[in-house]
Amino acid sequence: MNERANVVAIVVTFKRKEFLCKILDSLIRQTFPINKIIVIDNNSLDGTKELVEDFCRINTEVNRKIKYYDTGENLGGAGGFKCGFEIARNFDYSHLWLMDDDLLPEDNCLEILLKCNIEGIVQPIRMNMDGTCAELSPINYDLKNPFRLRAKTKTVADIYIKDKTPYLFDIHSVPFEGPLITKSVVEKIGFPNEKFFIFNDDLDYSLRARQKKFRICCSSQAKATRLLKNNIKNDLSSWKGYYMLRNYFYIMRKYGDNFMVRLKPHWAIWIFIFYFFLTGKKI
Repeated sequence: MNERANVVAIVVTFKRKEFLCKILDSLIRQTFPINKIIVIDNNSLDGTKELVEDFCRINTEVNRKIKYYDTGENLGGAGGFKCGFEIARNFDYSHLWLMDDDLLPEDNCLEILLKCNIEGIVQPIRMNMDGTCAELSPINYDLKNPFRLRAKTKTVADIYIKDKTPYLFDIHSVPFEGPLITKSVVEKIGFPNEKFFIFNDDLDYSLRARQKKFRICCSSQAKATRLLKNNIKNDLSSWKGYYMLRNYFYIMRKYGDNFMVRLKPHWAIWIFIFYFFLTGKKI
């Protein structure tokens, strides 16, 4: 582990101040000290700013480490993280540690990630509060088969067995929930694409890193707990579904390994329409 690593944590939050206080507390308790903590508030207008100010007043020994920024509007996760990357340029850092406002890293999480000594991106294992594995990062993301609607063919959760999963193993992409990113990645591929708003901005960033031959892996020993459980079906049937599908189709068009995969957005839409016409149900 590089004992001289300078880590800047970026926390993007939106109307979850009850979780944010727990996240900040977990960050200042890390066994490897964080250099700066950048809190990006997507214009919550719910007292988040006052909460951060109170947290800094109470924790006087770390208040200079915490920097709060209000975006002035809701930029989504993608825009929030891009803003965080831009602000991080003002600080001397070797790594960026990306954190959602509902992810609680264990006290030694950062230390273990740094010990992996990866030039690229390393992801901790996310767990649900009931102890089940919540790490849905893909081990394989199929950009070759045009007839596969779900490109994520195998996830970390599919192979995870407590105390038996390899200490470090390669994965195809990471979420913006806990990954540690070396500065060399940022220098080569730049910032997240804010146009995604939500969903797949992290996948896009991972694929860009892979194109530049950076390693992307997961540490089974670095752990973090999700305070909210993923519910993809609910997201897909809500307003979020628009961004989920739009961004998925963008990924196919941009990164598809062949002509047929890049055409997938066009024929997939017709399949959805035809299925709905026949059954009256959503896929």
